[in-house]
Amino acid sequence: MKRNLIVLFLILMAGIIVIVITKDLISNRPENREANPFEYNIVKFKSVDSTMVHYKEARNIRLNTQTPRGIAYANQKLYIISDSLLQVITVDGKELIRTKLSSSPSCITVTDKNIYIGLNNFIAVYELTGKMTASWKPLEPKTILTSLAVKGQLLFAADAGNRRVVRYSTDGTYLDAFDGKANKDDKHGFIIPSPYFDLAFNPDGELWVANPGKLALEQYQDNGKYRTFWTNDEVGIEGFWGCCNPSHIAFLPDGSFVTSEKLNVRIKVYKPSGEFGSVVAPNEKFPNGKIAPDLAVGANGDIYALDFEQKEIRLFQHK
Repeated sequence: MKRNLIVLFLILMAGIIVIVITKDLISNRPENREANPFEYNIVKFKSVDSTMVHYKEARNIRLNTQTPRGIAYANQKLYIISDSLLQVITVDGKELIRTKLSSSPSCITVTDKNIYIGLNNFIAVYELTGKMTASWKPLEPKTILTSLAVKGQLLFAADAGNRRVVRYSTDGTYLDAFDGKANKDDKHGFIIPSPYFDLAFNPDGELWVANPGKLALEQYQDNGKYRTFWTNDEVGIEGFWGCCNPSHIAFLPDGSFVTSEKLNVRIKVYKPSGEFGSVVAPNEKFPNGKIAPDLAVGANGDIYALDFEQKEIRLFQHK
């Protein structure tokens, strides 16, 4: 009798286990699961209130090239690097100069006298006519030049490969480099998870460097000494997206920052204080895009976005 009770108990327990497992399997089918309150909902962060968008897309300039790599505005013209080419075009898209480069370019900056182009691990200098005048001594093979900026007799080059900013004299003399550490004991300076590492001077001549791994913009003195920073890691449109943004920066004539972000591609304006200002181009302007557009700003505040994926320059003007 006792043995029969034990067998009956085990049968009942087995039945209960089967019922519990079956119920769990059914309830965990995708169509039956409850909403995850901790799910990172990317869709809602792509939505932008139209009142935040203060710019309109005014014109597109289709590029006659396979692989655009960078853009600069100077002397009322646009300077484009792509494949192994330098192109100079009017703001209406008329090509003025088309020059073959010695290798594939990665970044460009232009003054009223010269064009400076980063080509892998060295810098070449060109006249405004497109004629090459100098080729500087290459840096280490690990170097990946991603941005250049000139102030007076100084040129600053962002090196994503070595996570540093290199200082040159504009005659090509290497001066030194800095790694973004405010203090010697800091564990991290520039955090560069991918080859997006931009820098630029604002209208007041202050050097700002994007530190994408920290979602920050940092200011440095001309000697490379750290001065200050601002960051915005809000999840919404006001902040920078993901693990490493902004990807590209530029400045409006009033000193406001223009930024672009990758993955959740969008372009925004931040006030000189770092406070969010407005949206230039929301994510819906780049429905299938993943790559942040390079940026250039005209003298009147027009924003030129180099859309790498569409192979075109997109002009955004304030409404």
